[in-house]
Amino acid sequence: MTMRISPFTTHTLDVVWSHLHAPDDKFGADSANHNITVLVDTELQTKLDSIIKEHGVTKINGMRIDNEGRTLLKAKSKTLVKKGVAVFPCRDAAAERTDAVPFGGDKVRLRLAPALLTRDNSLSLYLNGVQIIEKNDRLDSGTGGFEATDGFDGSNFKAPESTSSDGDQDDDLPF
Repeated sequence: MTMRISPFTTHTLDVVWSHLHAPDDKFGADSANHNITVLVDTELQTKLDSIIKEHGVTKINGMRIDNEGRTLLKAKSKTLVKKGVAVFPCRDAAAERTDAVPFGGDKVRLRLAPALLTRDNSLSLYLNGVQIIEKNDRLDSGTGGFEATDGFDGSNFKAPESTSSDGDQDDDLPF
């Protein structure tokens, strides 16, 4: 049995990873979901601690410590996947619908719907909405993350065609 708790909107959080551009079906079509992983800061931890205290929660599902010692929270949603929606709908800073989705390094606010799972007294935080506050331009400019500089101009360069000296293909090599 599940007990729903009032949804809330977070303050601005740092995105570590997201799978909002398409359903994450790593564990099969039946478990496909949209998800986002954010850094848990002091303000979010305080909010989660108050829910834990008020409802006697023993653990928060989707919360873990990474290799760098950072606390991360992964929130998921299956609702739109079940309806056939490929891309999770996001809002921009002005709360207007956008086709953009956040990736690592972006800053977002999340609309989370907590639910207490009575079978093990754990708390799941379901993803109800994402507002992109700041978009990291790391690869979005189409330049592969590089800035223009003086040097080689490859706009007219053509890579040499692959040829074999004796006409044999090396498809059977063990590496």
